[in-house]
Amino acid sequence: MAEAGFTTEIEPADIDDASIRIGELHAGLVAPALAHFKARRVADRRARRGAAPAWILAADTVCERDGAVLGKPVDVDDARAMISSLAGRGHGVITGWSLIGPDGSCRVGRDVAWIEIGELPAEDFERFLSEGHWRGKAGGYNLPEVIARGWPVRCAGDPQTVVGLPIDRLAGRLRGLVGGAA
Repeated sequence: MAEAGFTTEIEPADIDDASIRIGELHAGLVAPALAHFKARRVADRRARRGAAPAWILAADTVCERDGAVLGKPVDVDDARAMISSLAGRGHGVITGWSLIGPDGSCRVGRDVAWIEIGELPAEDFERFLSEGHWRGKAGGYNLPEVIARGWPVRCAGDPQTVVGLPIDRLAGRLRGLVGGAA
């Protein structure tokens, strides 16, 4: 955000994604919904403590395979199965965002990237798993990290979407909405 010219204050939403049961929504709707829950949570907490109204931006990223959400792996076996299920085929990564204005208005959107992971190098994959690099990551991986490891990965779309916030695509829209507040 700073590189895009925005001054920010970070306030975690303290929401555990895994504890939210959204139901049978298509993955394309889940990420914006999670982002909105987080933005609303921060806005509500700010209001309760009497903080000045502010622009609140939250984002959330999910992986999807065949329309189903792939969350964060719960343990190493889940991570192994999840990442293995992505190898040799493509999957979507959706980052949803929610912007709540000082007046309570809300805008929600999303961006989608398509990732293809080739055949994984077995020894490095097992090292990746044992080192815990899958923890806390949608789909069990972080794009820049696995590219740096030399995994055969191709991204069609904005890599920032995969990392968590497509700021290059979003910055102009944010400037238009927040005006001089950026």
